[in-house]
Parts: sequence; C-alpha cells; structure tokens
Amino acid sequence: MQTPGGERMNLEDRCADVVGLIPEYSEQGDCCRIICRAADGHVYSFNDNRSVESAKRMLARCYAVDLAAQARLLQRDYHRSPPLPFYFPDGRIFVPFKLRLARIAGDASYGFIELDFVSRIIPGANGRCQLVLTAGETLPVFSHITTARLALYFGMEIKKTLIQPQPDPNQELLQAFHTLRRFLNSGSN
Repeated sequence: MQTPGGERMNLEDRCADVVGLIPEYSEQGDCCRIICRAADGHVYSFNDNRSVESAKRMLARCYAVDLAAQARLLQRDYHRSPPLPFYFPDGRIFVPFKLRLARIAGDASYGFIELDFVSRIIPGANGRCQLVLTAGETLPVFSHITTARLALYFGMEIKKTLIQPQPDPNQELLQAFHTLRRFLNSGSN
C-alpha cells in the first residue's frame, strides 16, 4: 500500500503509530489491516500481507519485547488464558477482540486494538457488539458485549498495574525549594 504521496507503507517504519491490527481476507489470503494514528492525530490505515500474529511479532521486535514471556507473566498474575493483551514500554496496551469469523479452521479471528483508541463498546445485533474507535470508525465484534467489555477491562487493569508512570525529574528539586522556602519563612517570624 502507498500513501497519497506515493511512498510505500510498511509496518517496520510505523511501529510508533500503530493502534490497531485487524484480521482480513484478501485475494492473496489472510492479511492484516494496520490502523495508525500519527503524532498530529491523523488516522490512516494500510494492508499488510502478514497475518495479525506475524504483524504483532514484528511490532514486538521493534520494541525488543518478548511476547511469550509477557504472556506467561499475564497468565500467572491474572489467571487468564489466550488470547491475551500485549503491551509496549511506551504505554500502549493492545486488547484482543474477535473481529472476524474464521472461514476455515485455524484462521485467526482476533485482532488487537490499542486501549486508548477504543471510545466505547455498544450492543449490536444477534448478541454481538461493536467497537467505536476514537476516530469515529465502528468495528463489528463477533462476541458477546460482556466478553468484549471484560477484555477492555483487563487492558485497563494491565495499564494500572504494569505500566508505571515515569517520575517527574523536577519533583525532588521542587520539594527542596518548598523546604527552603518554609525554612526562610519560619526564620523571618
């Protein structure tokens, strides 16, 4: 796939922009639609000939993340089984949702959407639901709304416990300034 400017899009060059991996079928077979959000907030997508799992592994290589070790950690700490979310050191957490029905046995049905890119989950037809993304796009989810909400909640739990906020490097300096100010103000009384 190419951008309007003619440059070829590839996953390796857009690792930091990826917010979704959607399983799709193409004329060549199983592929993945990559949804990206640029730094300016612009959302775009392109198709990649890899499967969702291959695209996920490629993203993990960009960040030197061991997905198998991460999955073992999540299984051990949360007593959950696959499909599991995965996350990167930059704070992005990708939540699994059943985004297509398999045509043949063994086809991947699950895609991954970045936690902060999901606006809400709404009921759909036949006991299924839909993801409303922050960009306004709606994706069908082929599972019950409770299952989708639990997947989203699990992603939020991971964010709260595993992704620690970076300490403010100026916090110590600020505390020292406040202490000095209190000391100086107490001496003037």
